[in-house]
Amino acid sequence: MVIVFAGPPCAGKSTIAAEVARKLGLPHLSMDDTRRRLLPDAAHTRADRAVAYRAMFFAAELLHQAGAGVVLDAPYGHPEDRDAIRALNPLWIECRVGPDTAVRRFRERGPDPIRLDLTDDLVRTMVTDYRYTGWGLTLDTETLSLEECVARSLLFVDRDRL
Repeated sequence: MVIVFAGPPCAGKSTIAAEVARKLGLPHLSMDDTRRRLLPDAAHTRADRAVAYRAMFFAAELLHQAGAGVVLDAPYGHPEDRDAIRALNPLWIECRVGPDTAVRRFRERGPDPIRLDLTDDLVRTMVTDYRYTGWGLTLDTETLSLEECVARSLLFVDRDRL
């Protein structure tokens, strides 16, 4: 089973994905962690992110072929990134957030030591421009608590297993 958490910055993807992975006993591959491990001093360009997406796909593909599950979290905002991972027929969970909430969360967590270009304005633009797919489950992380998001995600996963 491959479970993907997608959405714009500050939507709660990594937080929810980590908790779902922990509860299911599955490995969790995060875009931020993958990029940081593979390219520790990179400038965080689109090319750098493409390397991290390919690495995450490769790891997920190996786990999937071995009959193991994995939880991934990344924006998956570009069609080419979505198309690659869709080859593994993942359970797709999108985290939805509004621009004001995303900017507030960004300010609360502080500057990103890796993504130095991330600003309030860029977060707002990225959230506003994000194209949700409507595939699978959508979580409104503005109105749902972390516990509710995790519970709904686990129900969605369980339903798919039946």
